[in-house]
Amino acid sequence: MAKHGFRVIDTELHLEEPLDLFDTRLEEPYRSMTRVVGPPEGRNKDGGKRFSLGERVGDNSVNESAQLVQKQSARRLREEPLLLKARTDCRPEVYLEGLDVEGVDVAILMPTLMLGLSAMDDVDPLHMAAVCRVYNNWAHEFTRGAPDRFKFWAWVPRHDANLAAQEARRCVEELGAVGAAMPSPAVNGELLSSEFFYPLWTELQRLRVPIGFHPSGGRLRDDVRARYRGHRRTGVIQRTMARQFYASTAVAELILGGALEDFPELQVVVMEAGVSWLPWLLWWMDEQWEMFQPDVDYSLSLRPGEYFARQCYAVVDCSEDIARYAIDFGLAERLLISTDYPHHDSPFPNGMEMFLGHAGISDEHKRMILWDNGARLFGLTAAREMEVAAGR
Repeated sequence: MAKHGFRVIDTELHLEEPLDLFDTRLEEPYRSMTRVVGPPEGRNKDGGKRFSLGERVGDNSVNESAQLVQKQSARRLREEPLLLKARTDCRPEVYLEGLDVEGVDVAILMPTLMLGLSAMDDVDPLHMAAVCRVYNNWAHEFTRGAPDRFKFWAWVPRHDANLAAQEARRCVEELGAVGAAMPSPAVNGELLSSEFFYPLWTELQRLRVPIGFHPSGGRLRDDVRARYRGHRRTGVIQRTMARQFYASTAVAELILGGALEDFPELQVVVMEAGVSWLPWLLWWMDEQWEMFQPDVDYSLSLRPGEYFARQCYAVVDCSEDIARYAIDFGLAERLLISTDYPHHDSPFPNGMEMFLGHAGISDEHKRMILWDNGARLFGLTAAREMEVAAGR
């Protein structure tokens, strides 16, 4: 398949896990301690879920931002029946129908339910690890429906970096995961620059697979959304600011905090925040480092922006015509793309048409963003070379 001659990798296409996924698959004692309750409409409604892991309880329907998403989602699902179909019938053949309509050749799958379920502080790490294993086993089973078109991110229990490393190793070596992912911000007040995460970075560098960060709200002490709760007219503010905030802090912590200096082969993917903020952030980090480097008690061998160019990727939104500014800044080789299918804010079925219509981005750069960069990152280059040799 090719969309107007362009092959496409969707970097973070979302599965819609069954709400009863853990009812039979999760081992005891954690099964009895895990509860997921959906809204009466089930998967026909976005959000409105309540969940608990042990004594920790989450609810993604109580703030103005979530309620805003639910209203917009209901409208989108009425407008686009294939989105509703994927939301309510998460099977490989259904998703393949959506991929064919959109023109996506390979989808790197990531969760939906697990985004909120794992975004809670003070959860027993062994409990979270057990939940992640169930999800990853299920995601792997899903990919077997079309292994040439479905790959998956292993979802890791960030409450304990050693357990996260173990789960990443299991998923990559035994299940074929192409990377490990977790929500941002970090859990329990930890920073991504902290040595707390070094066991995970060590293992991912050894495995030669990337770490992905996807924004997610939850019961976290470190939640920028909390400042808006209880205030009127803040739903759109939260939606506007939170993703870029956590994308920016992830990049700054990993680079300025020295983690990418210590792990020079670790590859990082910052998801679902667009890319047009990058030129300013990288310029500003370079400025700040040049100013204060003589006064800190550690050193970096590169300028901050050079670490991003060496080790980081960000994901273009299909509608982001101003991604050309990131390209002009020299980041063309570090950009990926996603439709965010089948979520409420996905431009499906017109995402690829929208991106390919951006006149300010050359065909060469579109080809890099749609296929070449992702193929290199996820190890799909060899498969593409075989196709070219066969004349396909």
